[in-house]
Amino acid sequence: MPRLCRMTAIVMMAVLCWMSRPADSGQVDGPKSLFKASTFPAGWSFFSAEGDPKAVWKAVEGKNGADDVLECQGKPYGYIRTQKLYGDFEFKLEWKYPKDANGNSGVLIHTGKEDKIWPNAIQVQLHAPTAGSIFPSGDAKTDNKLMARDLSRPVGQWNTCVITSKAGRVSVTINGKKAGEVTGCQPNMGSISLQSEGSEVHFRRVMLKPLK
Repeated sequence: MPRLCRMTAIVMMAVLCWMSRPADSGQVDGPKSLFKASTFPAGWSFFSAEGDPKAVWKAVEGKNGADDVLECQGKPYGYIRTQKLYGDFEFKLEWKYPKDANGNSGVLIHTGKEDKIWPNAIQVQLHAPTAGSIFPSGDAKTDNKLMARDLSRPVGQWNTCVITSKAGRVSVTINGKKAGEVTGCQPNMGSISLQSEGSEVHFRRVMLKPLK
């Protein structure tokens, strides 16, 4: 076989091997669901100011292809938190208030170890009029605070929240509109928590993608 033909065959073999390699990077780094009704509360811990915190949260399995929904009664105050700790990530969920136009809840990221009302964390507000606002809770610190307004949809409609945390910088997008960002977040690693804060609130499509 001529040398040029042999070289061409080697190149073709290398290309075919590269194309047929396992595509595992998406499986490792792609978004993963943090909530599934059939396995809830696996992976989550509960805290409540009083009473049985597990009575506040109800996992509802979707029917006929519908999404599973995590329902929170809103009282007493408290939260559920991931048992795993996260630092750099993209976190996404959808939420709605079925009854309360002034509904209040939130996402606490980088939640500290001590459970209390309210723990050391960076709070992303889901309060209907100010959804997307970011500020420190407890002894947590940030270089700045963010106040957002009028980004959420009317009562009964699903909203989307995307939180990106990278090296102490946190940015938030609500319903496709960027609310803004804060910097210098301390702590910059911890649990992710969903709040029970006085209003019935529903969550679905709770996803997390680790960032390198």
